[in-house]
Amino acid sequence: MAKFCDFKILICDDSVTNVMILSKLCESEGFDKVKTLTDPRKVMPVIEESDFDLLLLDIEMPHMDGFEVMSRVREKYCKETLPILILTGLQDVDIRNRALSEGASDFVNKPFDQTEVLLRVKNLITVRQAYQLQQNLNHELELKVRMRTEALNRATETLIHRLALAGELRDNETGQHVMRVGEYARLLAEEVGLPEDVSFMINKAAPLHDIGKIGIPDSILLKPDQLDDSERHVMNSHTLMGAELLGDHDSLLIQLAASIAKSHHEKWDGSGYPNKLSGESIPIEGRITSISDVFDALTTERPYKQAWSIEAALEHLQAEAGKSFDPTLVQLFIDNIEKVKLIHHAYKD
Repeated sequence: MAKFCDFKILICDDSVTNVMILSKLCESEGFDKVKTLTDPRKVMPVIEESDFDLLLLDIEMPHMDGFEVMSRVREKYCKETLPILILTGLQDVDIRNRALSEGASDFVNKPFDQTEVLLRVKNLITVRQAYQLQQNLNHELELKVRMRTEALNRATETLIHRLALAGELRDNETGQHVMRVGEYARLLAEEVGLPEDVSFMINKAAPLHDIGKIGIPDSILLKPDQLDDSERHVMNSHTLMGAELLGDHDSLLIQLAASIAKSHHEKWDGSGYPNKLSGESIPIEGRITSISDVFDALTTERPYKQAWSIEAALEHLQAEAGKSFDPTLVQLFIDNIEKVKLIHHAYKD
């Protein structure tokens, strides 16, 4: 721990004699950073100018008594941050109780017993030292936890992104598709008023919407012709496979990705899958990703189709508003078409 010379003591007593005695006493024990005042009105300006570790404060003073000084000090500094040792010749129990209730840490009676004064000063400084040490340790621990949490989050984000890319590779999609879907989804999340941290997580989670296709046989997933009913049933199961693959995880990001994987083919009118949810019973992250995915699929060229124009894709979204898609989200998407275009061009295949 730090030596006593490292700690700063402020003494305020209207008696010049008392101030001199206390100052010399503290200095004799190695406290060489001692400042004295006889005017209580100067206490706050002095404290705000330079941090102190202990305040020795008289109760009965002209202009401003010790209670008022203590009240002003406690508005800014707690007991642990700045302990106050009350100097008093009053023996009234009510006054001592009031002082304790208003933030006094300890008392010294006048006339002073020098040994008692030093013991109480040292005790309060020791408590202050322990508090500072604990605060420093807490800060270091919080910093380590934050750094490890950030590292874990980065690792989780990287894993999610690579999983998304792996899923797209099996589906003749490109890595840019998942990036665009994530960016469209973030835009919609922000515009609908979701918190910034949620919008960020949706941006990272939305690219995993089709991760369940990893479990779909190539004969169905890559079939160039129209799927029959049994094949369509298998294809549709990718929503549940995706949710199961991501599973029940402690990570909120992965939980969000699982919800998106499961719900992004639900439709506003209840005709979607896998659970035929409708309206706002569909998780908002699923509703957001549904619009983002369909818009990108329509406006992107694939081996089996030409890309639609942005205008034609918007017309389709509008036509399906209230049927396949949340009409409020569709309108927000359309209202922000210039931002959508920027994303579309920034992440070209």
